[in-house]
Amino acid sequence: MLKNTDSSRLMSHFIASALDALDHCEHRRNCPGLSDSQWIQIGVERSIKECKTGRGFLQDWAMSHNENAIGVSHFFETLKSPRRLNLIAEVNTLVAASMPTHSDSRMDELDDLAKIDIHAGDGHYHATSTHEFPIKGKRRAVGHFYTLNLRTHSLTHLTSADHEGGRKKSEHDMHALKRMSSAQLRQGAAKGKQVLYVWDCAGIDIPQWHRWKQTAGIYFLSRAKDLFKFTFYGEIDFDREDPVNLGVIDDQLVTNATSQVLFRYIKYQCPQTGTEYEFITNHMKIRPGVLAWLYKRRWDIETTYDTFKNKMNECNAWASSANAKNMQAQFICLAHNLMVSVRVTTSYP
Repeated sequence: MLKNTDSSRLMSHFIASALDALDHCEHRRNCPGLSDSQWIQIGVERSIKECKTGRGFLQDWAMSHNENAIGVSHFFETLKSPRRLNLIAEVNTLVAASMPTHSDSRMDELDDLAKIDIHAGDGHYHATSTHEFPIKGKRRAVGHFYTLNLRTHSLTHLTSADHEGGRKKSEHDMHALKRMSSAQLRQGAAKGKQVLYVWDCAGIDIPQWHRWKQTAGIYFLSRAKDLFKFTFYGEIDFDREDPVNLGVIDDQLVTNATSQVLFRYIKYQCPQTGTEYEFITNHMKIRPGVLAWLYKRRWDIETTYDTFKNKMNECNAWASSANAKNMQAQFICLAHNLMVSVRVTTSYP
């Protein structure tokens, strides 16, 4: 079992890149009561430890950090701070940008993807805090929309679900995406880089993705909805001898009745299972087999959500304010990104 001193040194090693990023944040301030660096550590530990309540976590913190005990009211007040929310978002952006290509991604092996940032996106809901104000006698689940960079495995919080004052139990994915600006959706991508979102059927709005493609270089890839009625405009040539395209049956230009916008329809049969899949995208140059593989990789964000629930025990909101909910999402992203980035070593400082 680790001693407190060993645990403290291990945590210092774990969050080192976040504290390095903190030095470059414009929202950093000198706060004697609870320094920004200590606050970062508290938020990360709150995200990864198994304490089910904030009060229980702070009691555990006080036992292992006697000289730095934090009052319950002080902790919950920091969760309401707009400055601290902006700060953790800055830290996350810098940490995510510094993450190298993940060893399992295979992205660098595919020339098709050399100039494209690729994000798997989806919504995720968890239970409210015990102090949430009920609406019509019920507490609404807290929703967030995240994206996972399929090259680096960095996780980003896009936005929180808008329940429109409690009138909605959840927000449709596409409604949430439309609330965001093109700059937000590009997520800091360099000029000239394309951005591709891999989303399930809840992220389909072909005219909107066409506008984002035309104005901001933002593309989509999804499964075709069962009720889609296509008008076919011709075949797209692809190399059937290319091993990457194994399983691709058709690659066609199509429109549907509501959009009148040309996009691609790809029919694919998994060589291992024989299961057939239908994909649609408005990106015209990526090989169809690569697109099928990218959609399979979308499952990575689902396994990330499973980690939230079963390994990080993040099943409830920390507090009831909108800032606190967003801050929790940012801390979860930071904890995830640090876990991906850290290299297990016995020579930590």
